[in-house]
Amino acid sequence: SFSSDEVIRKRLLIDGDGAGDDRRINLLVKSFIKWCNSGSQEEGYLQYQRMLSTLSQCEFSMGKTLLVYDMNLREMENYEKIYKDIENSIAAAHEKISECKKQILQAKRIRKNRQ
Repeated sequence: SFSSDEVIRKRLLIDGDGAGDDRRINLLVKSFIKWCNSGSQEEGYLQYQRMLSTLSQCEFSMGKTLLVYDMNLREMENYEKIYKDIENSIAAAHEKISECKKQILQAKRIRKNRQ
């Protein structure tokens, strides 16, 4: 006796990115059962072709998901590099501000000594 949340969670895990993979897998299982129970050679061949088509769709979906995953990894690396560049720029700006403050203090001392 599963709660509805557990059922929904399992369906989401199976479905992956929402591309209907669970439906395709169910369709593939049904096609396989029909293929096993097919009476004639023509019906068996038709079910076989349906299974190949469904498998092809699943493989395409999986390939697409892998490409998106790889792209996301590359983007994360890119964002980490940008983040480090920004951190370095901020550190350099702080150093420059500190140097400018020292120059201002030195200029104030020189001005005070002239008076």
